[in-house]
Amino acid sequence: MKSGLFLIILSSLLSTSCVGPQVKNTAEKNAEFFNSRPVASTRNQASDESYITSGLCNGLQRINSVSTAPGFCLGLIHQGLGLVKPRYALQIDPNRILLTEMGGWKENAGQVYLLTKKQNTWELSSLINAKTIPAEKNCILDRTQQLIKGPDQLIYVTSAQCIATIDLSKENSNQSIAELLEIKIPNLPTNGLHSLKIITFDTDGNILMNVGSITDNCENESSDVCKELEGPEGRGLIRKYSKTAPGFYDLNFSIFSQGQRNSMGLYWDEKSNSLWTAENARDYINRVDSNINGNEHPGDEFNIVRQNAVLDWPYCYDAGIPSPEFPRADCSKYQKPHLLFPAHSAPLSLLMYTGKQFPAWYQNRLLISLHGYETYGHRIVTYKRNDQFQPVGEPLSVVYGWDGRVSQKVGAPVGLTQALDGSVLIVEDNNASVLQLFYEGQSGNGSPVAELKVGTAQVDESKLQKDFLRAQDKRKVAMQSKLKQNTVPLFTQIQNKIIDQNCIACHGGLHYPKVQILMYDDVGNYKKLKDQLASRLKGEGVSPMPPYGLPPALKAELFDLVDKWIAAGKPAP
Repeated sequence: MKSGLFLIILSSLLSTSCVGPQVKNTAEKNAEFFNSRPVASTRNQASDESYITSGLCNGLQRINSVSTAPGFCLGLIHQGLGLVKPRYALQIDPNRILLTEMGGWKENAGQVYLLTKKQNTWELSSLINAKTIPAEKNCILDRTQQLIKGPDQLIYVTSAQCIATIDLSKENSNQSIAELLEIKIPNLPTNGLHSLKIITFDTDGNILMNVGSITDNCENESSDVCKELEGPEGRGLIRKYSKTAPGFYDLNFSIFSQGQRNSMGLYWDEKSNSLWTAENARDYINRVDSNINGNEHPGDEFNIVRQNAVLDWPYCYDAGIPSPEFPRADCSKYQKPHLLFPAHSAPLSLLMYTGKQFPAWYQNRLLISLHGYETYGHRIVTYKRNDQFQPVGEPLSVVYGWDGRVSQKVGAPVGLTQALDGSVLIVEDNNASVLQLFYEGQSGNGSPVAELKVGTAQVDESKLQKDFLRAQDKRKVAMQSKLKQNTVPLFTQIQNKIIDQNCIACHGGLHYPKVQILMYDDVGNYKKLKDQLASRLKGEGVSPMPPYGLPPALKAELFDLVDKWIAAGKPAP
């Protein structure tokens, strides 16, 4: 939809009188809450890049540009208008669904929305945003992520910075949404590549939280020990926050397990008293060892984790192979994965299905969203299981063929939650959409499809790739020589401390979109970045880079270096 038309529609909706009970003193105080006037409201309308629909699926527009296991259909709850990067949906009653909006990778751009059912359409309104809550609670807007109901019946919302709750039992009281939103766990670490937070609850109601790694594979370390795993603020691990009372937790957390790069799917299995995790494994392994097929290795991991377990990130990959950065690692010391997902499939959500809407085969079986920035993602899969209900074998697809069409981007599913009727809500962030997976049974018995052919992705080991790596090695030698000089050029220092450490992961390599820069290349990168480095780093009128931000002390040091370079007239190295 064109921006001008969007603004006209938005302006019209903002001026529309509210729908719902008019309760004096409560409706006024809760002007942005459940039963009153929304801050912004949009009807479910297609954007320029829409799913292709025809017919109905459980009363919703039926998506026919994506494949499902026979007997299932996908219904379109909301097609992205007004959303940027939605992540999780949670149904709270037959006519209302909460929805988190990450807002991209900028700090404090997140929101929590409310989807309200109006006949067979769902209306979107902003519930929690910078206007509806005070500044001291704004941490929940930093890359807002997960919605999950706790054992205390509170709704938990996660963000990069903190964990909060919404107490729905008080929604009709004379309290505002700001008062019903309570920060439970503040001051979470946000620096590095993996700042998003996912939680689950163990049998005793304690919170288990993923705290992802700062780096890809601890690649900046010069020793055999990855220091970011160590200490009370260590990363690449699972924290445990012990419950002190319903809805309250001891902020002096303990470390439940270590050695997990970024476990974005968590499920507590009460039968085995263990945590099941879906871990996103390391990237770019073939850049370190060109003999490894980086499209097929390493596999992402399904882990079964108990208290004090030590898993193998970053020292080993797959089923116990030393990482090329740590060739002397003794992989026998670390717990191996229970199962390997396809490489770079990026599992982001685990849902243990307990409903009755799907065929009986799905009872007590995991559904897994593969977000996937590579070929093997863009699916929702399940697995056969052993006697302990643990997944085994190869992935079986329930939703697939999400490869994009003329008017539709490639699908990237994130949050999976079970709806009240036993169907499954899917939030898909690449098309910014909310979908419903429903079993209607007309075209099959629901059996998942073995369509995923693992082992077919190949790395291009052409002369171009080898020449690229060879040239990088030469630049590294030249850069190390420059850094040993008595006077190191300012931009060479910027290359070493800023670009190589923070920018290359997203912008370096042979085939990168937009700005392509090279490691150890202060001369070439100076020509490309001299006019935009400061604005990009500081976020002056543009999205800041790196998108995950920097620790305050490091940020001050790097800004000072860039300011000195600017004051000197931006000299070439």
